[in-house]
Amino acid sequence: VKGKVVALHSLAKVHLARRELQDALDIAERALAELNKSPDETTEGSVMHTIAKATVELYRFPDAEEFAQEALRIFQSAKMRVGEAAVLATMSRLSLRRDRRQDALKIAKQSLAMFRECGEKDGEAHALHAMVRANLAMRRHEDALRDANLVVGIYEGGDAADLQRHSAALLVVADVRAAMGEHDEAVESASKAVELLDGVNRTAQAAATRRLAQACFAKGDDTDGWMYAKEALELYRSERHVQGEVTMLCDIAAAHFRSATFQEGVLIADEGMRMCREAGIKQQLAGLLEVVARARLDQEAMGAGQGQQLNWKARQAAKEALAIYQDLGDLAGQIRAFNALAMAFVAYGNVLEGRAKAKCAVELAKTVGDKGAEGANLLLVAQTRFHDNRDESLRLGSLAQRLLKEDGDQKALKDAEEVLEVIRQDPSKKEKGKRKAGGASLAEMQASKSDLTMDVDMMRTRAVYFYGFTSRQAKPA
Repeated sequence: VKGKVVALHSLAKVHLARRELQDALDIAERALAELNKSPDETTEGSVMHTIAKATVELYRFPDAEEFAQEALRIFQSAKMRVGEAAVLATMSRLSLRRDRRQDALKIAKQSLAMFRECGEKDGEAHALHAMVRANLAMRRHEDALRDANLVVGIYEGGDAADLQRHSAALLVVADVRAAMGEHDEAVESASKAVELLDGVNRTAQAAATRRLAQACFAKGDDTDGWMYAKEALELYRSERHVQGEVTMLCDIAAAHFRSATFQEGVLIADEGMRMCREAGIKQQLAGLLEVVARARLDQEAMGAGQGQQLNWKARQAAKEALAIYQDLGDLAGQIRAFNALAMAFVAYGNVLEGRAKAKCAVELAKTVGDKGAEGANLLLVAQTRFHDNRDESLRLGSLAQRLLKEDGDQKALKDAEEVLEVIRQDPSKKEKGKRKAGGASLAEMQASKSDLTMDVDMMRTRAVYFYGFTSRQAKPA
């Protein structure tokens, strides 16, 4: 029984590392059930800790807290300080997900102190990383950078076994530098991380090169960004690492879409999706479908591809992505998929369905505590009320603006302000026609029109679409 439990627990941790959260949770719960046949308190604590990690990522916070507290009690009873410190690090992540940032930092500091007492180098680095996340969430960039540099110091000058961890620590520094807007320094840190792994671990080197490519794109250096993205792709291919390869294909397709080279992007995305389906890789498949859905909408907005049913293709891709994210239990992915669907339905003319999808995204964003996503989707709901209820549209838009301000995304905040400015404009200033004897004004006709749409998913075109029907007095003969 013990061997079976160990095997199940190891398998659960593999699924957790691959972000297959629901599978990880199901397998860990099976391991816990097996332990009832042959109780082992220490192993039970480890399995409960794994369940706590999975439920944190699934945003099932009450379950996560329950399992984490029980694991903590077991490790305290067994006087296993390392296990206790590891659970505290998970509880710090739980607090951060609940938007309790000060609590997250405080618990991470407790975890760090315990790991240092035990002389556990890797645990110390893990706790410092938790502190970096908490400080970044509170916009304390200098504190985050200090903690990230401490992680680098732990592994700097170590033996060959520490090279991969040293490289990972440098990538954390790159993330902090990018958050601070210091893109040159971010590229420098990522470059050092790549150099450390040269000839050591090609898979890890590919992951670091991917991060370097992202840093170059963020800096605005597209030439180097493309070069490093292709280099990372070749490294993954040389190692026959299918999951890494499709991840890079997704990144490269997204870069093509950003530069409006849609045809090349779609071909690359199609190759990635084919590989995902053949290998049964769900997470990356959903990501590719989501990227393609948004690209189709951008392509339609630019007026390209007339007659190619771009909106229908966007909706189909977003629906499939949503189904996969729901199967995986990935709430953040579900928010993005609902957002893509909402924009597609609104662009199609089905405002009611678009509003419903945006509201689903808002509710999920509240669940996970993502104010940026909540604000962005609430702004979309506000826009759907522009014609039928301007007061409600203004109220929702103002609420969305406040949420985006709290989140700190300046670009999203600027977009929200532009939308609010349009909503606030006096409708009388936009009136183009005056009332004439025996008929309605143009403004009244526009205000009274209604769109009736029958959206048939299995077909590639609209079944019915009536636009601008009005009821008004007939003009005298």
